[in-house]
Amino acid sequence: MLMKKIKTVTALFFSPTYTTKKCVVAIAKGVAEGLAAEYRECNITTPLQRRQTPEYGPGDLVVFGVPVYIGRVPNLFRDYFASIKGNGAVGVPVVVYGNRAYDDALIELRDIMQGNGFQCMAAGAFIGEHSFSYTLGGGRPDATDLQKATAFGEEIAGRLLAGAEPYPAAGPRQEGQSCGESAPQVGAEPPRQLQVPGNPYPYTFFDARSGKGKSIDLRKVKPETDPEKCTNCGYCAMLCPMGAIDPDNCSEIPGKCIRCCACVKLCRPKAKYFADETYLEHKAILEEKFTEPRREPEIFW
Repeated sequence: MLMKKIKTVTALFFSPTYTTKKCVVAIAKGVAEGLAAEYRECNITTPLQRRQTPEYGPGDLVVFGVPVYIGRVPNLFRDYFASIKGNGAVGVPVVVYGNRAYDDALIELRDIMQGNGFQCMAAGAFIGEHSFSYTLGGGRPDATDLQKATAFGEEIAGRLLAGAEPYPAAGPRQEGQSCGESAPQVGAEPPRQLQVPGNPYPYTFFDARSGKGKSIDLRKVKPETDPEKCTNCGYCAMLCPMGAIDPDNCSEIPGKCIRCCACVKLCRPKAKYFADETYLEHKAILEEKFTEPRREPEIFW
């Protein structure tokens, strides 16, 4: 039985504001306890944490979680995510979104994992507080979300103990194929594949628009720093997934910002904030349209 081969369960996550981490850890611990396997964590959020690329094998089960950015896997880290090798490990792709939608992010993460040698067992979409907002998905994942995450992990373990098999990893890719597409074989049956919502490759981004219907481009927007609150402690620079903040002068952001809002939400004296009018308009539109109804976690087998 497959479960006899699983010795280690890893919570693997990219999680600037810790919401994805909370969901992934709850799922992975549920699996590990159910299988009586060793539990591990692998945080790949910051440049320092990404100096090495994790690699797994047949004795591993990996719950891999990322936040949803404009409907997709965070695109500036996609190549790094695609370098993580499964080598036959069991995989569980998980995305966490801020109560709007997860669009093509889950199918994209499934394809990345499946194309890198992970045998996907199940997948999940969970809700976390939106990086831009304190009200959009505010306070989530909450206790109910985490109970569902743990139950999801326990269900994965239960199915493995009952002899369920994961879906096979994809075969070698050819030029022009997405990460999850196997090389076609004449006369062969298409491989079994974990079915999740979303558009297949090429994936689409969420088209953010202003109140006047114009597309919103936030790529050059960066947070401001309140000099009366900032102590120049360097904590925001340490947290930044892009390494964009100058640790010697935290008010300077010479690098590229992905607006994950780790520096805003996790700054202890609350010195970081966004003042850009386009950003604030977009945030207001999101809060108006998507604070209600409350979205609930979805799982797929």
